[in-house]
Amino acid sequence: MAAGDCLTNKGSDEWDFSEFDGLDSVDLLARLIYSEASVESLTGKRGVYYVVSNRKAKNSSEFGGNTVAGVVLKKSQFSGMTTNNARCPDKDSNAWKDSLSVASNGGTNPIGKCLWFNGNDKYKERITTDKDGNEFYTHPGSTAKKVVEKVVIGKHTFWRVEGY
Repeated sequence: MAAGDCLTNKGSDEWDFSEFDGLDSVDLLARLIYSEASVESLTGKRGVYYVVSNRKAKNSSEFGGNTVAGVVLKKSQFSGMTTNNARCPDKDSNAWKDSLSVASNGGTNPIGKCLWFNGNDKYKERITTDKDGNEFYTHPGSTAKKVVEKVVIGKHTFWRVEGY
């Protein structure tokens, strides 16, 4: 694919990622980082990178297995991959260049073992707090689970729940 070419969703399902088939791990990671955190600092971009890295390390079908493609393209996981930013990034922008750099090198892990992230407002919508100040996150379609690790970077909250 030549620089500047855009990928087009080939199916009727926004989660049909067949147009990404054949892209290497760095390109896929850069597209995810760019689509989810283009306006974030390098630290925020690294947070997205390390969510993928942490999920890969789990080697669980829940997260897409132990490959970058499996994790990044797991259906219903990273909504940024359904967007034009992932399919047609502005490859001349500094945000893309930073995303590509982080995808290539990772850098220092700013999020520990966190496995999820949301925008801060979406995170707050899904949190309940008990009388002791413990936070419980409710994933859509599941019961609330205690948050055991949380890091806020820019406009994103990264977290991990009990049992993970």
